[in-house]
Amino acid sequence: MRRYGVYRNNVTVGLVRAMEANFPIVRRLLGATYFEGFARQFVQKHPPRSPLMFLYGNAFSACLAEEDDLREYPYLADIAQLEQQVRVAYHEADAPSVSASELAQISEDELMQAVFVSHPAMAVVSSSFAIHSIYSANRADIPEAVENTTEAQSVLVTRPKHEVALNKLNRGQLAFVQSLASGRAFGDAADAALDADENFDLTIAISMMLSSGAFKSIKIGNNEHV
Repeated sequence: MRRYGVYRNNVTVGLVRAMEANFPIVRRLLGATYFEGFARQFVQKHPPRSPLMFLYGNAFSACLAEEDDLREYPYLADIAQLEQQVRVAYHEADAPSVSASELAQISEDELMQAVFVSHPAMAVVSSSFAIHSIYSANRADIPEAVENTTEAQSVLVTRPKHEVALNKLNRGQLAFVQSLASGRAFGDAADAALDADENFDLTIAISMMLSSGAFKSIKIGNNEHV
């Protein structure tokens, strides 16, 4: 029985260390001591369902949101969700991404009807809080203060080449990217973006879409351009 207790404690410690590695921004925001205690409670209630430790912590965001002691830090749950998505993106399958030269070969009429296929690593995380600013400020060796944490922000998560990239989206860009990701035609996505933001700049949105590697291919009719 004693051996079992030692084994169980070793497993718990190992899972807590995995949580520290998986959620470094949340750990920094909470402080190492508080994070370790909260993570220990989490791993006891939520054992891993996969041997892939980079996936561990899917329920962490919800647990943070439900913790009464963290009411004054309402953005923590969304930061955890963003960190989880960053790790998933990093380990997603490799795939090509649409390039500017490929886009230039498509006529304007075809482009309006084109459907863009999302890259496996692409995702959008939206929050009522300044998650992009908070995440970025706490990646530095010396974290910076974020003055307005209540600014709603949406983040496009992608992995161009081998590094995960985060792009903050304005309202129009968010509507544009989400419409394309849902399978709507390019022209309809542009209209949705203009409905969301009358100042939407399509040229800037296309540039971001291409540089971020958000989409892997383009479908025009029955043909898919990779």
